[in-house]
Amino acid sequence: MDARNADRIPLSTQLRELRRAHGYTQGQLAIRLGLTRQAISKWENGQSTPDLDNLRQLSGLYGCSVDELLGMPTASDAARAVPTPSEGARIMRDRSLVWKHALLSGGVLGLELALVNALHEAFDPMTSPPIMLVFCGIALLCGVKLFSYTVEYRQRGGSKVLAVLELALVLLGLVAPLALGATPTAMAICSLLGLLCVFCANRIFAWQLLYQRSWNPREDFSDPLGRKNHAQQ
Repeated sequence: MDARNADRIPLSTQLRELRRAHGYTQGQLAIRLGLTRQAISKWENGQSTPDLDNLRQLSGLYGCSVDELLGMPTASDAARAVPTPSEGARIMRDRSLVWKHALLSGGVLGLELALVNALHEAFDPMTSPPIMLVFCGIALLCGVKLFSYTVEYRQRGGSKVLAVLELALVLLGLVAPLALGATPTAMAICSLLGLLCVFCANRIFAWQLLYQRSWNPREDFSDPLGRKNHAQQ
């Protein structure tokens, strides 16, 4: 066997190591190449190989030549020298953001409805200004933090749908109940619609951060275990 072939790193290993060294998940790399995550997974498991056009795109993305990408040890060594966060740490952070987004969006809805209920019950804010200030301050802080998550979502390629749903959340939790007189029926309807907005917004947020994909409700409900394994790859 040729000594050069004996020293050559398998292409599947090379592709996996370079992707991790440059801080990409399989989903993020697939988005950049215009492919599916499954195609990237097959490359890295040795089930298929990228064609020449994909190899050229990968070499440009990783800053190496096609020859180096095909197995020169120096390409892998250079990639490992790049200080990047581990894939596991990034996934753990994104999962944490998803949970925080869910709690904050639900909290904002609850605070809004509680404020509407207090105003409807003829609570006079002038008699207890400290209580109202604290209450409004907490709601404002939650809203600002939720907005920061929306900004990060947009920076990572998310659509405007999330912002629309969160605006609807504010309208359903505060404006609509007051406009409808804050009757029990109006409060119940606004609460249910608000919870629906919270759920949809959080799934859209989660799919973009964890899978770099638009939310697919059918896949979300039909294959929850597949989604969990997908996020870990």
